[in-house]
Amino acid sequence: MPNSQFFFTGASVLSVVFALDGAWPMLAFSLLVMFTGIWRADREQISELAPSTLAMFLARQELPLLPLEHFHGQELLHYEAGYPVYRVLRAGDCEWELAGRDGETVSERDMIRVVPGLLYRRRNG
Repeated sequence: MPNSQFFFTGASVLSVVFALDGAWPMLAFSLLVMFTGIWRADREQISELAPSTLAMFLARQELPLLPLEHFHGQELLHYEAGYPVYRVLRAGDCEWELAGRDGETVSERDMIRVVPGLLYRRRNG
């Protein structure tokens, strides 16, 4: 299959030819060619990424990003990206203690990830 540049160039040429000729309904065909070029460009960029780079763009399934509204915070430390950062979060009878930022702290089995991307470890007791 041709690369994305072929589709982008083809769509541009078709658009100019159809516009000059006054064939306005045929402009939809040039849009189809353009969308094919966009789709092909995305596939090319994904195939060129290293596996470590690709992992940064994929959603992490093991720790979903939980909204802060599900918790009651204690000991306000500061605000980050407009969200309060608490030392301790409570939800029901569970307590979670701040462990660090996501990416800087190694995630473990008994951790959760909370907006704006902070990891909290479950407190024992």
